[in-house]
Amino acid sequence: MTKINLPAERQVGHLTLLRQGRNITLAEYNALTTDEQLNMIRHAHGKEKYDLLINAQKVEQLVPQLHPQELYLTINELGAEYSTELLMVASPEQITTMLDLDCWDGDNLSAVLTLTWLELLLTTGNEKICQLAREMEPEILTVFLKKHLLITRGLEVYDDDDAENANRLESLYDIEYASEKAAKIIGAILKVWLDFEQESYLLIMEMVRSENLSILEEEVYLTRSNRMLDLGIIPTADAQAIYSYVEPDTFKPGGKTDFQIESEGLQHPAALLACGSPHNLLAEVLAAGSDHASACELMMLANRKMSADKTDIAETVEVAAAFQSTYDTLNLALEYLAGTDPDKAEQIYNSTYLISLFQLGNSLIKKRQLLAKEISRSAIYSYLDYPELMFIDSLLQQPAILYIDADGDIPGEPVAITAIKELQLADIRLGQIAALQHFFSEEGHLPLPINSDDNDNYPSLSGFFLTAVANQLLGNGFVSSPLDISTLIQLKEHTVATPQLQESFQQDVQETMHQLAPDCDFFVEFCLDIWQQIFHSYDVADGEAELLDTLLLNDD
Repeated sequence: MTKINLPAERQVGHLTLLRQGRNITLAEYNALTTDEQLNMIRHAHGKEKYDLLINAQKVEQLVPQLHPQELYLTINELGAEYSTELLMVASPEQITTMLDLDCWDGDNLSAVLTLTWLELLLTTGNEKICQLAREMEPEILTVFLKKHLLITRGLEVYDDDDAENANRLESLYDIEYASEKAAKIIGAILKVWLDFEQESYLLIMEMVRSENLSILEEEVYLTRSNRMLDLGIIPTADAQAIYSYVEPDTFKPGGKTDFQIESEGLQHPAALLACGSPHNLLAEVLAAGSDHASACELMMLANRKMSADKTDIAETVEVAAAFQSTYDTLNLALEYLAGTDPDKAEQIYNSTYLISLFQLGNSLIKKRQLLAKEISRSAIYSYLDYPELMFIDSLLQQPAILYIDADGDIPGEPVAITAIKELQLADIRLGQIAALQHFFSEEGHLPLPINSDDNDNYPSLSGFFLTAVANQLLGNGFVSSPLDISTLIQLKEHTVATPQLQESFQQDVQETMHQLAPDCDFFVEFCLDIWQQIFHSYDVADGEAELLDTLLLNDD
């Protein structure tokens, strides 16, 4: 007996599905209600989703209830091989949305993609082709056809007694096609319409004859833009307002009115929302689920973000990343406003437009990025050591990344900024770098070279600090004057006790920094590691110290 492998689920209605997932028979599956089947379908992906749909006895009722973007993603995952059966039962509105999503590049309708879709629709059979002629906006079908054909003669020259007309392929129109492929595909579609849907056929063909392609394409693009707006998909330039900066200190939640009007008529986007996983406080807020209006608002927010980022909404991986980033940004805003209080967070979530919360969450990150940008433009940037440099460069990425420095045997790693705790770590690191800026300034203790055209000749901050430490050991005071290479053996003898640095030396360095700049204490451990690499891992007596350029040395 045929069985279906269902995704791991909880109890669904009257049928309990094991959490580890199991095979059930078609009879069990089709004993479920439509809502129960839809719940499973929305949690499945690719071929698994396809199998659940195709094996349903009421597939013609299920597919039209899928969000058109969910169906679009599924078809792109599956490819043309599996698309025909889904398109056969898709609604004209769903197909229209998929054409809107796939065939336009800005305000230009793609000739290649329109023909590809016409070929795909041809495989759905005569009944679906006729339904589209009846129920889709004729302007859409017309502009698709006008991309590939020209009508040279029509009804006005038709004559039953004209032998030439009697032999014409379409009987009513003379057509010049842009290519042999277009003639084969569109010719077959037109024949179906002529045989079974003559009223729609004549309407569309007369529109093809009479409409100016440029004007019609512009008109169809405008109506397409309105349909996309209903989903939250808007031109990139307009969508980027989602990243507008709002001052976190003065942000006031609330002000949201009912979102029912915006969500009216939209299919539930549950499958798309499941592309990402809310974490932390947002996960608690959404644990009880969202009503239809809230789900649609969240979907429209993600679509607006994808519009702003020019995300390829046909690629599941990119869409999933966009949803995850949306959730993480909303979580930042909720944690900033509500701390760890889920009840307060839920009240804020339900009473504040999600786009406003997104802007707040994004602004919390952008505020740190602005500080990092200032550092990247300052004199200290080119002297930063690896950990600080990685932190600044990672924070300036889009999206921003928090670089966590190595700790003992734990290597350094980049992590996503998804919660306030990551922002707090970023604040600590920004404060530490600000302390280094002061320490290595004219007002501090070790001013860096300025107006240098080639900083490659200089060590990083740790090198300047360790050079000053070396000078202090040699009795020259805590200054970053270049060292004579002949002093390196002496420095090794006074600081290295195999296999570690002398404990007294480490304590002296730590005490020196603590007296000069307590806020820079964090920097000492890294510098001591560098010192050990210089004087323990390499034999300076034999001139094999490859890391000697980490100190400031005399050229001779």
